Amino acid sequence: MAIQKQYGITVREALSLDLVNRLKLVGGEDGLERIIKLVNVIEVPDIMDWLIEGEFLLTTGYSFREYPEMMQTLIPRMGQAKSAALAIKTKRYMNEIPADIIKSADEHGIPLLEVPYDLSFSEIIAPILGVVFNKQNKILQKLEQAHKKLMDLALNGSPLEELCKETGKLISNPVAIVDRVGTLIVNDDCPDKYKFDIFFSDGSIEIKKEKLRFGNIKEVKYSLEYASDSDKPPTIKAIRIPIIADKYQYGNMVAIINNNIYEPDILTLERAATIAALEFTKRKAIYEIEKSYYSDFLEILLSCDFDNIGEVVTRGKVFNIDLELPTAVILINDNSFNEIDEIKSYMDINGSRSKESLLKDINAFLRTERDGNLIAGIKGNNIVVVTSVKKDYPVSSLKETVNDLVDYLHRSTGTDLQINVGVGKAYSNIRKINRSYEEAREALKIAQLSEKSNVVFFDNLGFYKILSEKNRGDLERFVDELLHPVFEYDKNKKGDLIKTLETYYETNRNLKLTSTRLYAHYNTVLYRIKKIEELTGVSLDNPESSLNFEIAVNILKLFRNSTI
Repeated sequence: MAIQKQYGITVREALSLDLVNRLKLVGGEDGLERIIKLVNVIEVPDIMDWLIEGEFLLTTGYSFREYPEMMQTLIPRMGQAKSAALAIKTKRYMNEIPADIIKSADEHGIPLLEVPYDLSFSEIIAPILGVVFNKQNKILQKLEQAHKKLMDLALNGSPLEELCKETGKLISNPVAIVDRVGTLIVNDDCPDKYKFDIFFSDGSIEIKKEKLRFGNIKEVKYSLEYASDSDKPPTIKAIRIPIIADKYQYGNMVAIINNNIYEPDILTLERAATIAALEFTKRKAIYEIEKSYYSDFLEILLSCDFDNIGEVVTRGKVFNIDLELPTAVILINDNSFNEIDEIKSYMDINGSRSKESLLKDINAFLRTERDGNLIAGIKGNNIVVVTSVKKDYPVSSLKETVNDLVDYLHRSTGTDLQINVGVGKAYSNIRKINRSYEEAREALKIAQLSEKSNVVFFDNLGFYKILSEKNRGDLERFVDELLHPVFEYDKNKKGDLIKTLETYYETNRNLKLTSTRLYAHYNTVLYRIKKIEELTGVSLDNPESSLNFEIAVNILKLFRNSTI
């Protein structure tokens, strides 16, 4: 996918102009599509230090009379600099163009032209620059019109979808925005939306990657091939411009290339990306203000620092939560919240998830799947959620809310989200909301003992409440002291003693039912229980010893993520 260059004229086009058409092509025919951006006369040998891209050089060969070897290196150097062409006036200082120079022009694809003796350089320069300046003027006008249109959108506060639509019209190619979490922003009537979906799908394969360097852009151009079931999967080419403000990348502006793309179009995309960055910055500022309001209100609720319940209920309705209904607290924690990398991810579009991104997902859940009655904010290393539930069946309503929220978070992230959730009880009296908060904290402590995602309701804690003040190390030592010989036996003999012990307590110490669940003979189960007693030196008929074993077994299940 070549970027078309509108601001110049090809060597072929130049040779069709009046007077310029008198020049004779003697070599480098393969380079006739090179672009002429400017014309320069060279009569000094050190010109090679100043060669630039798109330059059409004219010379009489005067400077090379005494330094013919420099003439040999001129054309290769022009090839390296991407110069446009070389024209030599003969019959004055150079009778004819040397054959080796013509050969070099052919090798490097640099058009080599012979200028008639009676044709002045000014007669060549004027028509070429006239066309070049005319094209450049049109480009400037186009850029000015594009700038005006984009600025009107910015000043009128147009949505990002409208920005994409109008930018697409300006560059004659569809445009969309993809934010840092992968959300596609495109106008609804875009006929090429499916191409963006393909481009960003998991089935697309990157087959080419190039650099763009226009204006302030130092960006990457991607060409992706969609891996479909068809024999010839489509190749979708696109240009991606970063949306950056204050070193923070909000996403990318992407143009699918259906039609030729020109350098001014790239500059237009860059300006549109700048306007998008301003919009994202504005949204971020609004979000920070809203977050502050939510956090302040949550702090008041959780601390019960209020005198007038009516005022709190009224204020809650502003945040779309009915505090006259039974209300509960949910605490959510991701292990990554406690890592310093979270700070780095704030600057990196591909960084790990943070509290901020998870909080946005929770708020998205509120907007898309529920009719209010939930507010969320950040408190320390946790996200705290306050939710009102149905008055007639608060327990089941709360469980439904938590399950819906957790399911939504797993779906929206598209990753193996590892979160722990602690849920307090729902209370009808708003002054007891701090009790629900403390219960959620205790439940979260138990949830965090698991190595995987875990949801723990305080209502279901039972004896686990006793464990909430213990850390994992203490609990592991308690289990190991009791069951270490059993672990070693299972490891060395590939036995099932631990599994048998767990099933034994699950069936309320019913040996017959235990054997049924394990698909093992009654005597086999009985032998295993006796073996456990033998290895540990403990009788399971002793109530105190049996209780300790049951607690140890339940701690093991907790570590393996047995949701409470």
